[in-house]
Amino acid sequence: MKISGSPTSPESPLALSGREPFARGTKRHCYVHPDDPDLCVKVAVRDDADCLRQQRWDLEDNRRLRARGDSVFDCIPAIEGVVDTDLGRGIVMRLCRDHDGRISRNLSQVIREHGLTPSLVRAIDALKRWLRKERLLTMDTAPYNVVAVRLDGGDWKLMIIEGWENRRYRWLASLHPLVKDRLIARQLRKFDRRVSCVAEASQGIS
Repeated sequence: MKISGSPTSPESPLALSGREPFARGTKRHCYVHPDDPDLCVKVAVRDDADCLRQQRWDLEDNRRLRARGDSVFDCIPAIEGVVDTDLGRGIVMRLCRDHDGRISRNLSQVIREHGLTPSLVRAIDALKRWLRKERLLTMDTAPYNVVAVRLDGGDWKLMIIEGWENRRYRWLASLHPLVKDRLIARQLRKFDRRVSCVAEASQGIS
């Protein structure tokens, strides 16, 4: 498997063209790693500054998060490295899969299908407790940036797949612990509102 900390490699690039991405964003597409089904490769959609910036931010955030210790990856999939692909430089990450092996879907999709069930509410509460405990101020913990992993037995575990650090308020959060806690609380209220909107829409409530 060609994974390294450098975008250059003497080996041929990982072949992704012709494969169907399992997730499509406005700036990145995600593919199952051809050599390991438990990994995914995230590549920029276009070779422009905006898309490539998102790739760079993921790697920078991952380096900062690793300094916190292993517990920060309880609800964040670890980045394993970077790899050259025939679609450009790719970020290699752990791939979230349900207990039956299917690729996990984002929280918005799961709420639209199942509604805001008690097991999902418990998983959401657990994620919020974890964010408070880790004192992690994310960029945008929206339901579409959170993956819901179905566990054996019917429970869920939520994983934040991007936007791990809030760059806009990083300087402000460093001023005093109480300031950071208030910013985190504000972000979580915003997250709750977005979850409620998805749940209401799934019930046909405008």
